[in-house]
Amino acid sequence: MADNKFLEKLRGGKTNLVEEQEKYQKELMELKFKLSSGQLKETHKIKDLRRSIAKLKTLERENELEGTDERKIK
Repeated sequence: MADNKFLEKLRGGKTNLVEEQEKYQKELMELKFKLSSGQLKETHKIKDLRRSIAKLKTLERENELEGTDERKIK
């Protein structure tokens, strides 16, 4: 599954979760503007980005609960 690969990539690498989340938030905002102006043909991308952002937030929370204050996953 693609979702598992996404999570494994984030858990396995030294990805900065906050920067990744900000990038996805910006992209989501751009897609919403395109949708409202009628330029967006692939509306499923909004749903995919929202889910990706939720996964990032989940990983961030997992790290917080484990006691790792770092924003990177080791």
